[in-house]
Amino acid sequence: MIWLLFLSLLDPRYHTAGEVAYELDSIARDHSNITRLDTIGYSSFDSVPLFALKISDNPLENEDEPEILYIGCHHAEEILGIEICMYMISELTSKYTTDPTINDWVNNREIWFVPLMNPDGHSVVMAPPETTWRDTTWRDNKRDNNNNGFFELAYDGVDLNRNYDFYWTEGGSTDPSSEFYKGPYSFSENETRAIRDLALANNFTFCITYHSARYGLTEVVYFPWDWEGGYSPDFPCIRTIADSISKRIIKDSGIGYYTALPGQGLDGRARNWLYGVCGIFTYCIEVGTTTIPPGWMVDDICQRNLPGAYYLLERVSESGISGCIYDSLTGEPLSAEIIIHSYYDPNLPPRRSDSKYGRFLRMLKPGTYDIEIRKTGYVSVHFNDMQIIEGQMNEFDILMARTGGELPAVIPQKKIKVRPNPSSNYVLIEMDDGMELTSLSVYDVTGRLVKNFQNPDRTMFWQGLDEQNREVAEGIYWLLGKNDDNQTVQKIVLIRSSVNR
Repeated sequence: MIWLLFLSLLDPRYHTAGEVAYELDSIARDHSNITRLDTIGYSSFDSVPLFALKISDNPLENEDEPEILYIGCHHAEEILGIEICMYMISELTSKYTTDPTINDWVNNREIWFVPLMNPDGHSVVMAPPETTWRDTTWRDNKRDNNNNGFFELAYDGVDLNRNYDFYWTEGGSTDPSSEFYKGPYSFSENETRAIRDLALANNFTFCITYHSARYGLTEVVYFPWDWEGGYSPDFPCIRTIADSISKRIIKDSGIGYYTALPGQGLDGRARNWLYGVCGIFTYCIEVGTTTIPPGWMVDDICQRNLPGAYYLLERVSESGISGCIYDSLTGEPLSAEIIIHSYYDPNLPPRRSDSKYGRFLRMLKPGTYDIEIRKTGYVSVHFNDMQIIEGQMNEFDILMARTGGELPAVIPQKKIKVRPNPSSNYVLIEMDDGMELTSLSVYDVTGRLVKNFQNPDRTMFWQGLDEQNREVAEGIYWLLGKNDDNQTVQKIVLIRSSVNR
């Protein structure tokens, strides 16, 4: 059957699964400095590899950078998503050395693509005309629903975009002969489990899943969600971003732009699970006015969709909050819950910082917010009336103090020396030989930034003053040093005597 992957009844402008695999492999070899090609799973019936391509300046590393995911072909017939993903991959890799904007994106983002999520179903759409199971309107994968060992159009297949484990019981069909069959149970399919595992292993901020509907509205950007008169907790912000995406995509007619709409209902669709469970702002874009347009239209459709897709690469650094959370005693990164009190639903899984870097990144509209950082065993940190300004990311790190208990058995070796400590006037800060820091900051016990030193010298003084050169109160302070690889923490005890006052 492998040879079938290289054949197509459709216009040759459309990729076969074999062509997708070959092109991804070629790009990964030719641009190995900025790409990594992974097999994230195998399809449920034909065991075809499911490929994910990462584009970043250090592709083999999981860097502390914003991550964005693009997915094509949940539904087999909706092949335009494959073409948009492959078009973006080609442009980002080929123009990396010549386009300053693309260079900046690749150097400061981790950009992921799963161009062909449903290769089994795709083979049904692309099969030669003499094949008995060819169907250019096929939607599902090729799950053997009746377990007879053969693929049958009349009975087999699962709608992958109804198979995710978030309100799975509310949508789709329980009839295996229906093209909306949601599967025997949530995440029953290898394909959806591969997306699940990829999403859980990374810290995506945004995702686009590309579709090209045979049913319902076309040229639409859907976002989560409108359900029983209620909206998703991030609705004001996620809607605004959807509007910005849609207004960047010109319609096939050349007149007007796509429309942004909340997805109706909660069910096992990818956008609902990715947002509801993982907190990823996920957009389902119904591309074009025809499910499979003529080949001569494809490049134009791809080009008109790029501004909407690329907008997310810019938006990820604008209007929101970002930083890292650390244990105030050890300096270790913490996975803690970030609660935006006006954008919070206690029934959804917590929105947490990642465990490797302690990184959090939340998109917000301009406005005023009350924010809480919460973790069991630690004192919660509160920020009241935080101002978010249009186009500016509020960046700050947080040290969380423990509520009690024993000290850890192993405390990381200190690489910063502070003396005298306790101090009543100033402290001399010295770094170990060979240690280079990009930033050095002083925090109080609540996690509030007191003083920041950019590109610090190996020997320097802190005179007990804050950023406004005001004398700080006596007490315990934490010195946090950071570089690209790690961070280190040192405690400072400041005592203010009457003589020094």
